[in-house]
Amino acid sequence: MKITVLGSGHSGGTPMIGEGWGKADPNNPKNRRKRPSIIVENDETRLLIDTSPDLRQQLLEADIEQLDAVLYTHAHADHLHGIDDLRAINRVIQARIPAYADANTWHEIEERFNYVLTPLENETNFFYKPGLDRHNIAAGDQLGIGTFTIQVLDQDHGFMRTLGFRFDNFAYSTDVVEMPEESFNTLEGIDTWLVGALWEEAHITHAHVDKVLNWAKRVQPRKLILTHLSHRIDYDTISAKLPDFAELAYDGMVIEV
Repeated sequence: MKITVLGSGHSGGTPMIGEGWGKADPNNPKNRRKRPSIIVENDETRLLIDTSPDLRQQLLEADIEQLDAVLYTHAHADHLHGIDDLRAINRVIQARIPAYADANTWHEIEERFNYVLTPLENETNFFYKPGLDRHNIAAGDQLGIGTFTIQVLDQDHGFMRTLGFRFDNFAYSTDVVEMPEESFNTLEGIDTWLVGALWEEAHITHAHVDKVLNWAKRVQPRKLILTHLSHRIDYDTISAKLPDFAELAYDGMVIEV
């Protein structure tokens, strides 16, 4: 299994409009961060998690032209608002794309981007707009998509719930401030965990670095990778503070599990 971190940043990216680079050294390319999306793939199936507003650039940089499905963690703009860029994938594969999300996310997609769910007009086969096929999922579900079996995790994002995903011995948990007990149970035995850690200080909707490290003491992954990083995170400074089993994500990072 291969995971590509398309975007390791938070909602504002780094540098951030109005605040620039913050604590991040602009001379280190690993501090330049786009908004959060990842690819999870094996030899037969390629999945995209979230459509960040930077999706066009991310797919071009990763040389991604085909997808088998899209999964959504939640409907915040930094995870959803690149959805229109999927039309290019539709044109390549000449088909609609299966998309998986919970009821709240589908409600928001219908409100903001309903056109991605409607048929092409006049029976044309030219994708002048994105085409997604709706699949409803919920925390606790087990999905079969292509050759992947995926367990769906419940996550507390402060004022809303988000979804995490476990793929065999890899799991992805972003935009989470508290992890429910049942989700900790689902994470038992994973090898690699990619987790959102916004910055070093506590936050009301996102886990911070020390909180994620404490979670890792319980889950005990072989490898812990922190993502969804803000401009207050400098790659070299924070990396020097992490234990040997943990590291920071960066745009374009490839993880083999």
